[in-house]
Amino acid sequence: MSEASTYEEDFWEDDSDDDWLTDTPVTYREAVASLQTLVTQHADVQVYWNGRRGPDNDARVTFAGPDPLHVRLRSATQLAEFTRLISSGIPLPDRHAVWYPQEQVIKARLIGDFDQFHSVLAQQILPKARRAVDPDSALGRDLAGLLAEVGAFHTSEPATSGVAPGRTMRLVAVPWDLGLLYRARHGSGLSPALELTQASACNREEAEQELTNYGTSYLFGLGKATGASLRLWNTEYRKGSRRGPSHSGKVRFPTRRYDSHPAELYGAGNSLARDPVERYLKYYQVLEYYMPKAVAAAVAAQGVARAALATSPFGRPRGSDRLDVERNALDAVIDSVVTPQQLAHLLSDSDLFATMNSTQVIQHVQALASDASGGLLAGHDYRSDVSLRVYGIRNRLVHMKEGGGPKGLPLLAPYSREARDLAADLRTVRFLAEHAMERWSTAL
Repeated sequence: MSEASTYEEDFWEDDSDDDWLTDTPVTYREAVASLQTLVTQHADVQVYWNGRRGPDNDARVTFAGPDPLHVRLRSATQLAEFTRLISSGIPLPDRHAVWYPQEQVIKARLIGDFDQFHSVLAQQILPKARRAVDPDSALGRDLAGLLAEVGAFHTSEPATSGVAPGRTMRLVAVPWDLGLLYRARHGSGLSPALELTQASACNREEAEQELTNYGTSYLFGLGKATGASLRLWNTEYRKGSRRGPSHSGKVRFPTRRYDSHPAELYGAGNSLARDPVERYLKYYQVLEYYMPKAVAAAVAAQGVARAALATSPFGRPRGSDRLDVERNALDAVIDSVVTPQQLAHLLSDSDLFATMNSTQVIQHVQALASDASGGLLAGHDYRSDVSLRVYGIRNRLVHMKEGGGPKGLPLLAPYSREARDLAADLRTVRFLAEHAMERWSTAL
């Protein structure tokens, strides 16, 4: 005896109307075609594709602007994300940000000391937390969830005239759009981004300025309140050499005794955790430490009674060549620690010399002279020029008067393009610091 179903039909057996349960996959070619159709309505965006696939052949989406932004469509699965960006977003590449005019929202990438930020964030949940946060720990996952879901350090401005809502700002996890546009890594969900809502900008320039003004002020206030060290991205491309010093890797048993204070300064200058400006000043302080010894030796060699009567070994103009002036005391140090041949050997690195020969990479300081082909001048003693350059950079770092002070030199700020281009000059001042340490070391 067969069993009959008590139901008139079994809907599980008829799946003719169940197509809505699965999406029809979109091919890469179809995704590109869809975007190419979409950009016909947006004159500031173009889609280029040669019809082939591969890392160098993926379609390129170009967002127009003063500095055009080129982004690769890596997969058809990114179609929805690119569609939203093209339809409603305007990238702000100089700040690694994106502006949504209709939504009045600006999102911006942040950089800085993330480990410190994680500790500050952890204290919002556990006020007594002091240890570094492991992103894979339970606390790390909680913090990532906090950033992703609700954000952190919310602040709002009062509503205008009690009617229009004021701007709001908070830190959030790096969102998908910043990751797509700028390949910003999410860092296990703990890399922060800044979100500004109710932005009042009317065009791209105003949006970037609004982000800069309010973002900088917000992050300064965050630093005051919590100690966090975060800043907005600033895209100013390097113009100079990025090559750092070469290291032998060989550690020998010590046979010389080095002065402890400059050794500590030299070690601090080697710390990659410090910004280039700070590192440069640490190496310079090694040279500064030995100025009294170098000046004393020059005074004795010249047979005069005091530094005010001695002159620079590099023949500075009469009246401005006294050794009781720091600029000329630096001349005495460099004259004591390196020979023209030793310095020429360092400058024979073409990348390093090209940077120090340029008047555009680090501006308003001494540029090294070159021959017609851009190479070193044969037989030229570069110590005088290098001394002026080292001291000139020192002045632009130390004298931070608004407007540049009496001499009108612009600031060389810690996170400026020029600061990121200090690699060649860092190598040079480090080289001089090492030779100064060696010059005044003694046998163990």
